[in-house]
This record gives sequence, C-alpha cells and structure tokens, in this order.
Amino acid sequence: MNKRTVELGAPSLTGKDANDLVAEVFADAKYPLKVVVKNHMPRDVVFPEVDGLFLRHVGNQKDSQMTVEIASADLFQRLASSVEQVAELNGYELALTVVEVAVASQASAPAGDGSDDARKPSDGLTFEQLKDALKAAGIAAPVGAKKADLAALLDTAGAEAGNA
Repeated sequence: MNKRTVELGAPSLTGKDANDLVAEVFADAKYPLKVVVKNHMPRDVVFPEVDGLFLRHVGNQKDSQMTVEIASADLFQRLASSVEQVAELNGYELALTVVEVAVASQASAPAGDGSDDARKPSDGLTFEQLKDALKAAGIAAPVGAKKADLAALLDTAGAEAGNA
C-alpha cells in the first residue's frame, strides 16, 4: 500500500501551490486523517489548525516529527496555506512533509523503520538554513565550510540525538 505524501514549501521555489498539492494527493481521503508531519525548517513551529501540532527545528530528530489527526479537508487546506506562507516568507523550498499513516500496517511498521520516505535533517535546506539549524542545535559551523559539510554535520548531529 502506497502512503500518500505531500511536501510543502515556498511556491516561488517549488513551482507548486500547497493547496493544489493537498487537494490532489488527498482528494479521496477520509477524515479525521492520521498523518505524520515532519518539520524541515531550522525553527520551531506551531500550527493551530491541527490540535497539538508543535514541532521542533529540523536539527532535533526526535521532536521535529509528530503523528497527528487532521479533523477535516478544510483544516488540511488551512494548514497547507499557513505552511506555504511561512515557507514563502523565509525562503524554505521544503518546509513540511505530511505522510498519511497507513492504518493496516500501523501496528507492524514502527516509526523510523528506515523505509524510503525517511529524510535527512539537511534535505531541502539552503546554505543559510543549514547554518541556522546548526546554530539552533548548539553546533558552531566551521569557518569556510561548504554546504555539503554543513549538511553532513547536521545529519550526524540529528542521528546522534536520535540514538541518545
């Protein structure tokens, strides 16, 4: 069973409208809809459209992802719109990933099972966003470091935090 997934970000960078993506991917979804939401931004975020949706910055592997229920299609559209606005204002090509929780396999597949949809904390971030995420995680970026170096540092820090 394929899980429905949508990646939300700044439409000026992705060329895709968040509301159109949600409407297309989750057109026949039944609500309330259980989803896993992953924050890819180098900042903590709260979206009141979904009860209890508070996500830590991308550098915090454990708390940057959460399983929640979206009550209705209207609230999902409002969430997509809010995410799109934050992403656009801050220049985030990838802000949030929303993945439907497959009810049938929910008990047999633990979170973070190493499947294809696992993403690295650095995925989709710009050089400046990587520096911000490292700073938020309390890690100093080495002087003269390249984007790949910063990404590796953030990914390593996230993996170590997840194993702690």
